[in-house]
Amino acid sequence: MLDWIKVAGKLAYDRPTRERLLGYRPVVICLIQSLQRDVFLMVKPAAGRGAWMPPQEGIPPNVSVEQATAQCMDVELGIGKRQLHFRRSVWLGRKAIPEREGSRDVEFSVRPMQGKAYYGALIKVSEDTPIVCNPAEVADHRWMTVDEVRQQLPSNSIRKQQLLHVLFAKLLQTEL
Repeated sequence: MLDWIKVAGKLAYDRPTRERLLGYRPVVICLIQSLQRDVFLMVKPAAGRGAWMPPQEGIPPNVSVEQATAQCMDVELGIGKRQLHFRRSVWLGRKAIPEREGSRDVEFSVRPMQGKAYYGALIKVSEDTPIVCNPAEVADHRWMTVDEVRQQLPSNSIRKQQLLHVLFAKLLQTEL
């Protein structure tokens, strides 16, 4: 009986678990801001297409947004947990991915994949922190001002552009 109570509590209070059950793969987008000035660390994914965007990572089952953020920083950029300052996270929303609909790659889902459920995390890092890009994940990185991020927006897909608008608005109250 106690196990069912724990499961019910997890469903009630853990949004990534609820989203996963509904067929949405939880993902955290990590907005990395400099401790020294108002610039953001953007990456060019190894998968290419020239897009500049914040790093992102899937949220595994039973892992918090903060833990997934730390894992993303470590895996993609070699930034350890002691070097980053997690500020906060926000819910960004769901995005349907029609071309993936019906595939069964969401663990513990009761439905076929419907899309992704996005969270945004604000992290502050010192600009002198050594960054070691994982070549399987990241082709390049660069600190950018908000204006430079705006200029790079068209290099992203429409879905990513929409997510970046929501990310900056919700985490920084800044319009892109």
